[in-house]
Amino acid sequence: MDGEESPMAEMFTLFPHESAVVMQRGIELGIICSCFLVLHCWLLVWQFWRSQDETDFILRLLCLARIVCAIPRPYFWIRTRRLFVQARYQPTPQLVTRRLLDVYCNPFGIEKALLLFYYGWLAAVTLVVFVFRLYPEESDFTQEIWRHCLFNFISIAVHRILCVLLFYYLMKSDFKRGIPHEMLEKYSKRIAFQSSLSQLSGDMECSICFGPYCDGEEVRKLGCQHHFHRNCVDEWLLGHQNRCPLCLSVVGPSESPGSRLAL
Repeated sequence: MDGEESPMAEMFTLFPHESAVVMQRGIELGIICSCFLVLHCWLLVWQFWRSQDETDFILRLLCLARIVCAIPRPYFWIRTRRLFVQARYQPTPQLVTRRLLDVYCNPFGIEKALLLFYYGWLAAVTLVVFVFRLYPEESDFTQEIWRHCLFNFISIAVHRILCVLLFYYLMKSDFKRGIPHEMLEKYSKRIAFQSSLSQLSGDMECSICFGPYCDGEEVRKLGCQHHFHRNCVDEWLLGHQNRCPLCLSVVGPSESPGSRLAL
């Protein structure tokens, strides 16, 4: 499935700001969990380093491979987190979506390979330990590695659950999903309506509340030339969706696919 047609892409499009927060917090939580798991793996290797058992020797090699491949991952986590933070503070929701898709669809190649290695390692070690546990004399190291594998599976499940709960919480909260106020002021025009002047085109009424414009009322004119009562359209653009209620034109900088931000 193409990245821009995936369920994640749909989530980025419908809930860009919420998605950016969840992706950022998800990486931060993943960093914490992974550091604890790697530290636990290293402590087990150190604790059973002198064991002469053949099965323990195999498990030590597997654990060392896990530790070595985990060393470069924090560098990519920090870079990816920075990209999600930059996406979160784009000037319009549409540009937030574009940045999120750019990061999601173009992951760092080395980090993607290391992640695939981790999942393969976890599956392989779980299978190996399961076989070793069938031996009549199961070593203490085998028992500890079995627990370590369980900790990894629990960590993955808890990480996913917490991210879903955070996303659900943000969806239900009073989260501003529109354009920032300063961008709205920059890319639209406020007009004090005067019936004696030809300031606007079309009907002299607001298409949101269907009320006529009265002298002295503030009217907001968008780049698409549609106009509304300022209070009516501001509530929509700031709190709900950054599009003209009539023609759905985006308010703000043009939505253009950009390359990944330089670090």
